[in-house]
Amino acid sequence: MLTYSSPNSSYQVGGSLPFNASTYVCREADDLLFQGLLASEFCYVFNARQMGKSSLRVQITHRLQAEGIQCGVIDITSIGTREVTPEQWYASMLGLLVKTFKLNISLLNWWQQRSHLSFVNRVSDFFDSILLPQVSTPIVIFIDEIDSVLSLKFSTDDFFALIRACYNRRAEQPEYQRLTFALFGVATPADLISDATRTPFNVGKAIELRGFQFKEATPLLTGLIGVVSDSQSTLKRILDWTGGQPFLTQKLCNLVSNKIDVDHLVETYILENWESQDEPEHLKTIRDRLLYSEQRIWRLLGIYQQILLRSPCDTQPAGIFADDSPEQTELILTGLVEKRGGILQVKNPIYQHIFNLDWVGKQLANLRPYSQAINTWTASGYIDESWLLRGKALREVLTWTQGKSLSDLDYRFLAASQELERQEVQKTLEAERLQEVEARLELEQRRSVEQRRNLRVQRVLLGIVSLVMVIAIALGLVAYQQYQQTAISEVRAIALSSEALFASNKGFDALLQAIKGKQRLQHLKNADTQLQAQVDSALQRVVLSIQEHNRLNGHTAAVLAVHISPDGQQIATASVDKTIKLWKPDGTFLKTLTGHQSIVRAVKFSPDGQIIASGGDDTTIKLWKSDGTFLKTIPTKTAGIWNLAFSPDSSTIISAGIGTLQIWSREG
Repeated sequence: MLTYSSPNSSYQVGGSLPFNASTYVCREADDLLFQGLLASEFCYVFNARQMGKSSLRVQITHRLQAEGIQCGVIDITSIGTREVTPEQWYASMLGLLVKTFKLNISLLNWWQQRSHLSFVNRVSDFFDSILLPQVSTPIVIFIDEIDSVLSLKFSTDDFFALIRACYNRRAEQPEYQRLTFALFGVATPADLISDATRTPFNVGKAIELRGFQFKEATPLLTGLIGVVSDSQSTLKRILDWTGGQPFLTQKLCNLVSNKIDVDHLVETYILENWESQDEPEHLKTIRDRLLYSEQRIWRLLGIYQQILLRSPCDTQPAGIFADDSPEQTELILTGLVEKRGGILQVKNPIYQHIFNLDWVGKQLANLRPYSQAINTWTASGYIDESWLLRGKALREVLTWTQGKSLSDLDYRFLAASQELERQEVQKTLEAERLQEVEARLELEQRRSVEQRRNLRVQRVLLGIVSLVMVIAIALGLVAYQQYQQTAISEVRAIALSSEALFASNKGFDALLQAIKGKQRLQHLKNADTQLQAQVDSALQRVVLSIQEHNRLNGHTAAVLAVHISPDGQQIATASVDKTIKLWKPDGTFLKTLTGHQSIVRAVKFSPDGQIIASGGDDTTIKLWKSDGTFLKTIPTKTAGIWNLAFSPDSSTIISAGIGTLQIWSREG
């Protein structure tokens, strides 16, 4: 546990606060987590580092123990991740539980006697035969630093499936009502396990951990009273700077002196030379989390750059609309931004001062091999084409982009470069064709003059007629040959363009170019085999890369609506055959939902993924659980329901019919 010494010793900067710490701030998440675990709900707290997750766990453990609930903690980092084997990992967890709950067992002998079982089955048997029989009170097992499993060299899907199995056993084995789990870490449920049928997170309760609000942060006033003249105003100013971020708030409270105001403290001890003053590390942790993935750094920096630049509308604060994409979720887990009212924003002014547009620009400049070009092109309002890439430079950059997820600006710059190169190639070909025709005409004209001078008078007219005929024929042949050469050059340019588009992962544009090249080639009579092979190769490469992912067959009539669950693990389809069907993304059929008496025209998942709503010509809205269990029917007075939508917090349903829009609560 790290602490930071300063004029004010009432605060702790870094590490977990003890349960009796006078400056611990009780937030809404404290009561939600306590009540959830008290009711034996499986809970998880996923957020950025240094948001107070460990301190929250300490407080909740103390409160639960006061209610007669025994608590155990498994810190995944204490087990190890790099060299640990699956057997060591599972056995170490049981060892921590044996020690915590003082269980009467020789774990080594017990473990070896069950060598015929898989590791996860041994853990399950441990719960059945040791833990629950020996501990008669309710049990909560906290699993901290759960994101450390992502560094393991083996899959832990079976471990999370076991947590789900413990929850499911409650229906048949009442003693499992006494066992629940709480997970803490910097991860998303999809990072930990992707199988929707085995994940515990779709039956668990997500606890959102927000920054300190002023009405919650009154314990922090203790160390300010007597140090500053107006402790409440000082605390409000601190929260203005930190946005309630726990680590920074404790640090600024710790630094407060009656001689220096808050703004000066922030400027002197945090913003100036921040990398050298970042002790204990906080800002560096955010920076490293943001820059650690070589493949996703472009996308994360691009999204963050948009947040700094954009505002959704004049009445909204600066930021971008949240879409819960994997990249936005990863950016939230860095701790740098947060979602407020559906808007993704920078969490506080300190972060915005340090990780500003100049900082983002420097990071991109250090990474892009074409930074000067894209920056100057952008500064010109995307007009100055002299900075676009062409030729060898463009091909080298396209090769460099392979395997990277770039920002929208990068893709726009590369697309503009490719289009400019295509136009220049076309202009060059046309100019060369015109010059060649003019040169041939000039040559033929000189020859005709010389011939006329040497002909006798009596053959002048015949010579002129003959010459005109020769010139006409020659020009026809030259024009035809030039047409062939021009067409061949154009086909070759189209094939190169298709290859460049394919290399930039623009498969559809590459396919259009390849088809265009093949059609042009079919009209040429003298195309060489090398050109034919090049065009065929470009077309085959694109065609062979096109794959049909899945075809979902099952409805007996037309499908009118399709929707994908927020976690991407389920697809719902609605049909004229009066049914809704649920599928996995790989096409596996899950369940048919029946109950509508007529055509089903709309189906939607709620943003929290817990509810499915459907509606159609039978004038009713039906609500189902995400696993297909029927919940209730909401009768309406419309002629039919053509569309449905949920509010962002999933509490409200909007139905649209012919000339009618109605708003419903989830209770109908």
